[in-house]
Amino acid sequence: MKVLVRVVGTLLLVGLILTRVNLGQIMDSFATLRPSYWVSAFMLLFFTQVLSCQRWKVLANAVGFGGTFYEYLKYFFIGMFFNLALPTSVGGDVVRAWYLAYKMKDELVENRRSKAVLTVFADRFSGVLVLVAIAVVATILSPVELPVWIKGAVMSIGLGAIGSLALLPLVAKLSVRFPKLMVVLKSSKLCFGNLKVLVLTTAMSVGVQLSSISIMMLIGLGMELPIPLPFYFVMVPLVTLMTMLPISLGGMGLREGATVLMLAPLAIAPASAVALSVLCFSVYVAVGMIGIFFYLGSRGSASGSDMKDVQLEGEISGSTELEESHDGSAIRNNTDQRRAG
Repeated sequence: MKVLVRVVGTLLLVGLILTRVNLGQIMDSFATLRPSYWVSAFMLLFFTQVLSCQRWKVLANAVGFGGTFYEYLKYFFIGMFFNLALPTSVGGDVVRAWYLAYKMKDELVENRRSKAVLTVFADRFSGVLVLVAIAVVATILSPVELPVWIKGAVMSIGLGAIGSLALLPLVAKLSVRFPKLMVVLKSSKLCFGNLKVLVLTTAMSVGVQLSSISIMMLIGLGMELPIPLPFYFVMVPLVTLMTMLPISLGGMGLREGATVLMLAPLAIAPASAVALSVLCFSVYVAVGMIGIFFYLGSRGSASGSDMKDVQLEGEISGSTELEESHDGSAIRNNTDQRRAG
């Protein structure tokens, strides 16, 4: 039923965009992009994902997982591929957790399945918090006059993030009655409970998010769109957060609609805004497809019995739910987001 809702939502959003934007104009906007800028964005995204992989490895090491950087890189890119294949922008997170839990069997880690899910959730948690922080700082310092609604949206999200952190002690109390909240509490402790982990992951998250903003900036410059550079630091975080809403497949339609909405105050033509969004997404698709080679190379080593222990519900959202079975072994992932990563 949830998949059906996303399919309907995607069709409605895409249909709405196409009723307001001429497809021929979008194609003409594609033609304005200078290829060298797309290639530069591709290379930047590739190295950004390598940095994201290192952040995940730091978190995994903090809970006892070992393994080489190449192993994490391989599993990370497989997750990127499944982000494209599954009906949400962060569907590959559960795949990453599965590979971490079941592939590194030489590691003596207790509750490895739970901890694998925890590392992925904490990885997203760190990325989203930094993304919100960048948006808030960019809004405050922006030399460009921003519409009131954009300022209000960013500040509301920022206050919501602060409020969420302030409520963590309450989450600790509620987790006794609602065990599914435990993964939120544990992930926050993993991010903030160790100073070294906190400093490393935060620094890498800043690098990842600034690079993500620079990718759209490169595409915009390649299309010669008159967008002030500081505006990207507000626009990209808001568009990314909007794609996490569980109402479309992989953020399709939401991403393009949000970009059109954000660029309307700058008098950017809707066709150019849609083209900018689609071209940016094409960079993510191209880099994500690298994961198929890692996936095909690792298929033979997965055992059917292991796969039975992991329940994928098909609907993966921006937060990860961990549900223990009667013997404490089953992972059930129900996530929803970014690319936020």
